[in-house]
Amino acid sequence: MTVIRNDKQPGNSDLMRASVESILRHQEPNGAIIASRDFVTYHYCWLRDGSFIAFAMDRAGEHEAARRFHDWVSGAIAGIAELIEDSINRVRGGVPLDLTHMPPARFALDGSTVTDDWPNFQIDGYGTWLWALAHHLQVTGADSVPEQLWESVDRVARYVDALALTSCFDVWEESGTARHGSTLACVYGGLVAAASLLNRPELRERADAVRASASESTKRFGRFVKSTESDAVDSSLLWLSTPFGVTTADDPCFVETVRTIEQQLTFEGGLRRYPQDIYYGGGSWPVLTASLGWHYAAAGDTAAALRCLAWVTDHFDQAGRLAEQFAGERRDPENYAAWVGRWGMPAADLTWSHAMHVVLCTELEAQERLSAEPIP
Repeated sequence: MTVIRNDKQPGNSDLMRASVESILRHQEPNGAIIASRDFVTYHYCWLRDGSFIAFAMDRAGEHEAARRFHDWVSGAIAGIAELIEDSINRVRGGVPLDLTHMPPARFALDGSTVTDDWPNFQIDGYGTWLWALAHHLQVTGADSVPEQLWESVDRVARYVDALALTSCFDVWEESGTARHGSTLACVYGGLVAAASLLNRPELRERADAVRASASESTKRFGRFVKSTESDAVDSSLLWLSTPFGVTTADDPCFVETVRTIEQQLTFEGGLRRYPQDIYYGGGSWPVLTASLGWHYAAAGDTAAALRCLAWVTDHFDQAGRLAEQFAGERRDPENYAAWVGRWGMPAADLTWSHAMHVVLCTELEAQERLSAEPIP
């Protein structure tokens, strides 16, 4: 077992490498990325989480790991081709969707679908995959979509296009009758990527319609809100700016959104998901705290980004693990105990947590390099 030294300071290269190595250990030989090996409930691969993780691997220079993930996704998409085409045809034909028979948010590690009672209809993962794949192809110097991926990319792009503004479950697999700010962000990012990948300007037009919908349907009180059905704030709204670019970091509504997120969702230094969260007591998540740091780093506020990174690095354990969330047992002991009784102890090592740590570290490194370059 790897032992991590105690001097867990922001930018510690040992910790970043530990995250990279943890992600590599969580990747199957076929390319699938398991959400958490130590939490049996998460022995699956989510499209959204996995796509963020593949993006992190590209940022860390682990392009082969990212390529294997994208190849695995393409194969998984091929396996549900009829399901995707049926959903597209229903929308195009004005026929109600069969919400019990939709393309899944997560797959078994062999790429097959999972039949159970979990909420499965989520569009965000498909948009996020297109976005992460476009980044992968760009950083690896590909000038077009590889032939073996083209059919799956085309199919997913048409699916995201057709269902872009359809109500579905959110990033937390809740509230399936609403449109959600973070889902719209992922969809927008995916459509922009697909327009470029496939050279289809009409997909960029669709992306612009999604951006308009995000502004019209999830802006209230001078800020973005969780969904069309909830005026609450949600930390995943951070993705509206970084990385998906629905809005800009200096947009007054987004600035107010960030202020509200920090005011209402900071707990013991990290960010919670949303105000009513009770999952394992609704503690603070490295994924979201790193997302806040990513926003600040991209916006040029290095000091704020480093504060977020310091919180994340302080929550590694001595074995180099980084859990899904922290302090839920102190914030809401009753609900924490209820979830432990239902599913056992929470995930002590979450692959997505490591990925967002890597993203924040590499973003800060990139900003440092930019600031060191002489002005021409």
